[in-house]
Amino acid sequence: MRRFTGCLMLALLLALPLRAQTVRYEVSVAQGEFHVSADFPAAGKDTLFVSLPAWSPGNYEIQNYARYVHGFGAKNASGQSLRWDRADKDTWRVVTGRTDHVTVDFDYSPNTIDLSIARTAQDFAQFLGTNLFMFEEGQYARPAEVRFRLPAGWQVTTALKGPANGVYRAGDYHELADAMTFLGRYSLDSLQADGKWIRIAVWPAADYTAAVARNLRNGIAKMAPVQNRIMGDAPYDVYTVFFNVIHGPIDFGGGLEHSSSQYDIMPALAFADPSGTLGDFMYPLLSHEFFHLWNVKRIRPAEMWPYDYHAEQYTPLLWWSEGVTDYYADLTNLRSGLWTPDQFLANAQSNLDQVEQAPEPWSAQDGSEATWIHEVYVNSSQLYYPKGSLLGFLLDISIRDATDNAHNLDEVMRALYTRSYRQNKGFSTADLLNELRTAGMPEVDTFYRRYIDGRDSLPYEAVFAKAGIVFHRQVVTSPFLGVSPGATATGGVQVQQVTPKSSAELAGVQPGDVITNIGGIPVTGDRDWGGDFRTRYRGKAGQPLTITVQRSGRTMTLNTTVQERTNSRISLARAANPTPKQAKIWQGLASGL
Repeated sequence: MRRFTGCLMLALLLALPLRAQTVRYEVSVAQGEFHVSADFPAAGKDTLFVSLPAWSPGNYEIQNYARYVHGFGAKNASGQSLRWDRADKDTWRVVTGRTDHVTVDFDYSPNTIDLSIARTAQDFAQFLGTNLFMFEEGQYARPAEVRFRLPAGWQVTTALKGPANGVYRAGDYHELADAMTFLGRYSLDSLQADGKWIRIAVWPAADYTAAVARNLRNGIAKMAPVQNRIMGDAPYDVYTVFFNVIHGPIDFGGGLEHSSSQYDIMPALAFADPSGTLGDFMYPLLSHEFFHLWNVKRIRPAEMWPYDYHAEQYTPLLWWSEGVTDYYADLTNLRSGLWTPDQFLANAQSNLDQVEQAPEPWSAQDGSEATWIHEVYVNSSQLYYPKGSLLGFLLDISIRDATDNAHNLDEVMRALYTRSYRQNKGFSTADLLNELRTAGMPEVDTFYRRYIDGRDSLPYEAVFAKAGIVFHRQVVTSPFLGVSPGATATGGVQVQQVTPKSSAELAGVQPGDVITNIGGIPVTGDRDWGGDFRTRYRGKAGQPLTITVQRSGRTMTLNTTVQERTNSRISLARAANPTPKQAKIWQGLASGL
């Protein structure tokens, strides 16, 4: 249920001074939870509808942040309690009694390590605006002020503007909702790149050693100017890299982009080793989230303009918003010198492996639409990253080849930035295809129909050759256990998913089982048991196989047979003797010139 104000009320609201329309928030942290107070202007209303977002832009998953709310209450300008009830899953309905202002208070108690969920620790708290800041239905344009009431010695780092006299500000609700914030005791550093300040906030502070700082600062200082040159500007005054390093069990690492910041989570061993050398995923992650400054935060699919915080917003274009962003992250690392050409091609080869190993054909557009539903069989919401990156690579080469390197994909990105974002609107698939056509991409509609909306295998060999890249495919058959493993707190191997038609499925292995032995091979988290399994059972399809698991406190030995799966091993390498045109195209890609 939604409530919209009439034309007369809208006119009255617009006539009010801006400060009179401002929503004022206060956030405090105590005993492991947040307390939030929000003061809403309510003059002339009988009923006030206030909501908390159900999801966060960039994290295409319904999270229902209202589930963490308790102790909700409302009062009038005199401090008297007001009657309220729930209107729907994320909306509260308050009977105002015609008061000028309504103040709502609530406690928020999350306990999840996640890229879009608030969290507290003994000396630290972090949140995203979507987690804590309620909004009045239909009033996204209102400015906001935020104050913090925190334990002594705690600092604040936020994407909000300020502080001025202890007050932080946002121009409207979209800016407020997008604001990532760290509170407490953590490391805070800064550097300048291209004349703009970039802050680095890391918790726990002990993980930001001198060596880590040197490597992080070096990478960021090289990435930012490259991406600014690609896009022609730096659309921020101050940019912040927020980082959580997790020392407990965690089975993921990643980042979430914002309009002037990024928030990243990494397991400690993947963040940096004891010498301060950054993990292999660190530069790709930082570069990817940084390029989102333009692609998706500003160059946004039309279906997501504006954001609807209550429900899914389906678009066929996330392969471009996420996957092509991955391509530009990789190009950034190559052009900045953070990667060698061999590292760049090895990463593209890894993308190829992920796409080619999918158990059935799927389209990049379908993956974009399906991101909200957590597919089990083919997780295309994850695969549109590598496939979108490869599509960007192939499109870039094709444009450069067709125009003798006079035009490129960078121009397409800049054109979308100018003709959609700067015109205050999103872009459609038709807009994208038109920009590709303008840049010189041959047979745009056929490419789109076959490889983006369609399910044909991508034309790797023919297109890569145009840039002097040799594509080689070797077909191999290997034993197929068919489990997605995760680590237990004690170092065991727990099954996350079971793949259909695999040895594990035929045995009756279930998610949650802890595997201890496969065909006489001990399974522990500190050894390459998968490699041992493939070596021992290669070429033995149909042979009996036992799988020992722990399930609900019992040890079970399950019987099955060895299943095999045929895969392609793909390699990419630069040609030993490229033609002048091939060399020119590669140089254009690698340098941006």
